[in-house]
Amino acid sequence: MTVPIPEHLARYASVVDDFEAFAAALTRPLPQTIAVNSLRIDPERIPELFGSQIELTPVPWCPGAWRLSPLDRPGRLWGFTAGLYTVQEEASLLPARLLAARPGHRVLDLCAAPGNKTAHLALALGNRGTVIANDLKVPRLQALYDLCRRLGLCNISVSGHDGSVYPVDDAQFDRILVDAPCTSEGKAQRGHVRASSARFRTFIQGQQRALLRRAVDLCRPGGRIVYSTCTFAPEENEAVVSEVLETSEGRLRALPAPVTVPGAATGLDAFDGRSYHPDLIHAQRLWPHRTGTGGFFAILLERCDAPTAAQRQPRLQPLPDPAPEHLLADGFERFGIPPSVLDDMQLAATGRSLRLIPRDHAPPAGVRLEAIGLECAQLSGERARLATGGLLTFGSEARRNVIDLDATQLECWRRRQDQTLPPETVTAASAGAVLVRHAGLIQGGGLLRTQADGVMRLESQCPKAWATPALAPAAGP
Repeated sequence: MTVPIPEHLARYASVVDDFEAFAAALTRPLPQTIAVNSLRIDPERIPELFGSQIELTPVPWCPGAWRLSPLDRPGRLWGFTAGLYTVQEEASLLPARLLAARPGHRVLDLCAAPGNKTAHLALALGNRGTVIANDLKVPRLQALYDLCRRLGLCNISVSGHDGSVYPVDDAQFDRILVDAPCTSEGKAQRGHVRASSARFRTFIQGQQRALLRRAVDLCRPGGRIVYSTCTFAPEENEAVVSEVLETSEGRLRALPAPVTVPGAATGLDAFDGRSYHPDLIHAQRLWPHRTGTGGFFAILLERCDAPTAAQRQPRLQPLPDPAPEHLLADGFERFGIPPSVLDDMQLAATGRSLRLIPRDHAPPAGVRLEAIGLECAQLSGERARLATGGLLTFGSEARRNVIDLDATQLECWRRRQDQTLPPETVTAASAGAVLVRHAGLIQGGGLLRTQADGVMRLESQCPKAWATPALAPAAGP
């Protein structure tokens, strides 16, 4: 019996090995996938924190990532808001793994929204150095700001330019991700089944070519680029890469993938009467029935020409004027946080925020930065109060005024409900600002007040955006 399939996807019958299985896969919900934040927790602890509440299956090709049931909601659990892991579709983990960014690289995410891939690139750099997250539609990067706050990422600057004419010097990035805008056919299992016309594919293909060509110019000789989409359309995948390879005048080549998703197919050699560059054999196509993921395409490219004398050292823009570190002195003193946590960091005051920036962060000249670094405190005159991003980032170093909550107490805190605490819970804290901890991991802040009868009451300062009225059982992360 043939499974019904949208007409705009039926055209792939000639290139899919088992079209019936492909059509059936599009009707099944996708598993949830989480990936550890290694800045905050050892990967080995994630299964321990979930316990028997949720079944975790390791993603074999991506250490520190696990598959969950499609019915699970890891984004509602405390480990998510505490920044222990990210939640995304498994296929979206592939670009960062292919790029293999490492400390010392300058990294550009040319089409960054909503930001999960950017976050993984920033983590690969060890939260130091320079990651530039660019997107033409800046409002779509609001999710990235929340990611940075939860994960404690301070090495990202955000810009809002058309990536196809990105206005910085050429040849200055070691790693570039072009996760291009596309027809999103690979998201069919998540309800994205809007038909894409040939006319629209032609339009978006022009954008994709322009983005990839600009990425080639921006990449240093010897540097690497990943081009990826979440669509099945060869016009947006093989055709785009093939044309850029063919017109690159020897500056570009495709590389064998250092990481392969089990079940992934290679790129197509031809479609609808058009043949593609032989290097497309190095691409990975994630067909849902073969990989158990959403649909995806990715290929690793290398700029392979020799450096020239004309490729001068790129112009950089200076970091914002440093703010005095004594602004955080009261907060550090309150929690016993050693000032040495700022040894390789710079503080910068922007508006009412105090932002944390690595000293080796070096954004390029020529772009307008929408944001830089991590908001770690909020300013009021000559005083600064540690914000949630700062509490989560510095909290593991705290030595006093930390309150350990059990699962029930934590759930109350997450619902932004005040609660009276037993004396044994608050023996190491005095009235005033406190850090909230659970399972040895910082969750955020609160305010401890002494009532008339001497009993301590905790006022929750869980961010409103993270509070959920109907939480999953608090036994898991």
